[in-house]
Amino acid sequence: MKTKSFLFLLFFSTIFVKAQTAQTITFTDIPVEGYGDTSYTLNATASSGLAVNYVSSNTTVATISGNTVTIKATGYSVITAYQAGNGTYVAATPVPQLLVVCPKACLIITADNKSINAGTLTPSFTYTMTGFKKNETSSVVTGTPVFQSPGTSLSTGTYSIVINQGTLTATNYEFMLVDGTLTVNPGTATPIVNAEDSVIKIYPNPTSDYVTIENADGKLISIFDLIGNTLLTSKPIGNSVRLDVSTLANGTYILRINNNHTFTSRKLVINK
Repeated sequence: MKTKSFLFLLFFSTIFVKAQTAQTITFTDIPVEGYGDTSYTLNATASSGLAVNYVSSNTTVATISGNTVTIKATGYSVITAYQAGNGTYVAATPVPQLLVVCPKACLIITADNKSINAGTLTPSFTYTMTGFKKNETSSVVTGTPVFQSPGTSLSTGTYSIVINQGTLTATNYEFMLVDGTLTVNPGTATPIVNAEDSVIKIYPNPTSDYVTIENADGKLISIFDLIGNTLLTSKPIGNSVRLDVSTLANGTYILRINNNHTFTSRKLVINK
């Protein structure tokens, strides 16, 4: 009788176990930090409404208390948002975001997207600067970037508008360059060449084995992982250097070019 009672209770309790509900985390990009920045408030939310927790992969760069990141030093740290769940919700899949703390503040120089109709000339390329600190404006920046021409006799499709630092300088800022997109509608356009042979060119990106860097003669080239570890360095003599990145795992890295303490940083994607 005791055995039957036990089995009945086990069956009875089992049928009343309520299935847990899945939950997801929304966590937007963390802006690049640097000059003028001491902390940042994280903004992740869980679809369950439960509180989200965070962890920093590199506490020498950033520590976390609650939803506030305190910046300790320059470098890189991956900030991961997680929610462990409870009796109602299963644990959410953690969501990582990259925190970049530059030696200086980092201005984002973004090539504006452009579109042309069939048979028209490629427009002059323009750019947008964001990331100023302490209410500063573009008045603290001198010089202009330069653009690499996407080529001539372009067919229908999309092309990268590659932006390079050119003569841009600023006392308290370094520059993160973000390429734009040129959309060529059906037909062929005749582009205006508005690039210079001396701009730094990085290709292919994404890559699987090698990346070529042109016009970087005498400049220190470094590749970092997302937590700030230096993986490769090179100081080419000559117009072009071909870096072997075949040993790097799939993922996103930071390629930095140092030209007399003026830095240009780009994301490098390894995709094998």
